[in-house]
Amino acid sequence: AQHKENLLLKMQGIKLKILKFSDLVQPSSARIVLSIDDLLVEILLRVPIRSLLCFKTVSKRWLSIITHPHFSVLCQPNPNRAVGLFLTCPYSLPAKPQFDYVHFDKKNPPKPPFKNLKFIKDSSGISVLQSCNGLMLCSNSPLRLAKTNYYVCNPTTKHYTALPKSVLETENSKIHGISLAFDPAKSPHYKVICVRDSVSSPQHYQIEIYPAQTGPWRLSGDPFIADVNFSKGVYWNGSIYWISTSGNLTCLYYNLDFERLGVMPMPHFPDDQGTTITYFGESCGHLHLTKISFYTIRFDVYEMRRDDSEWFVKYKVDFERPDHELTYCSFTILSLVRGKREEDAFLVLAAVNDDKVMKYNLINKTFEKFCDYDVDDERVFNCSTIGAFEYIESLC
Repeated sequence: AQHKENLLLKMQGIKLKILKFSDLVQPSSARIVLSIDDLLVEILLRVPIRSLLCFKTVSKRWLSIITHPHFSVLCQPNPNRAVGLFLTCPYSLPAKPQFDYVHFDKKNPPKPPFKNLKFIKDSSGISVLQSCNGLMLCSNSPLRLAKTNYYVCNPTTKHYTALPKSVLETENSKIHGISLAFDPAKSPHYKVICVRDSVSSPQHYQIEIYPAQTGPWRLSGDPFIADVNFSKGVYWNGSIYWISTSGNLTCLYYNLDFERLGVMPMPHFPDDQGTTITYFGESCGHLHLTKISFYTIRFDVYEMRRDDSEWFVKYKVDFERPDHELTYCSFTILSLVRGKREEDAFLVLAAVNDDKVMKYNLINKTFEKFCDYDVDDERVFNCSTIGAFEYIESLC
């Protein structure tokens, strides 16, 4: 086992001497280092996550270290940038959802982590509802009269948990949205928030919360009225946020620490005529929103201040330059990705007319093609509108 440990570490670029059998009689510096858990942890923290999955088979000791919740949190940088994007394929059958994967590193694109979620044992097929800091919230695709099952999974480790049934399940209380809240920098445990019809107050909503650490489902707060899209919740800064995408634009949030609802101000848009929210999401601890007019493809990217006080214009985008050749109907925003450096920020766009996914750097204003799609224009557009989910490697 010691020889195997040394060999695997050398394969990852960590230069440790591989000992001959005759040398094993006397303790070596490498053996001494690897016998001290704190030093071994420091070495393993510098190994790529995909390699750590293989290293779990080296020995029971390595398995214990790598699968420990504290180690899982340590090896996940904060912020942890997405490495790719999963797109729901519109041409796949509802009972057998398929996914296309776009990796952000064109030079060293790895094999896609999955094309479907077969590792979740559900014969109805699995769809992704939300991605949150390395975990994914999923549901099955039941027959018309069957109950929907919900799961939280880690696509990197292919581990998953089936969420228990709610106490309101027997009350035929309709679910309007379910969201995942997970921040490994704060806790290794996730929470799930469900918004459904109130049983006690007609025409009202009720929030249920499921804390994975303690369980079970329980009611949170009083019934309330709201006009937002609860199916597209975004977790940021300790709260779940929902917005209305058209009409009277509003933003509602639910703070998980205090378990209370609040209303967040929307940006002041210069022109509210003929515009729509085209992107609302989080990346590396930043909450973003874009709104594009039907008549122009110049738009601003707004960011919310950390104290929830106001939106401000973070980036200005102009696709009306002659060299861009984009129109309002020819692209859709799949994601906005931030990194540790300001110059790492970019948009991921689906260019419908060209059947390709593109990267637009928000700082130097340049385009780069990620990949082509071997499907027709309508399918590329539908693929982007059905669902795009960031993939973050994690052991949590």
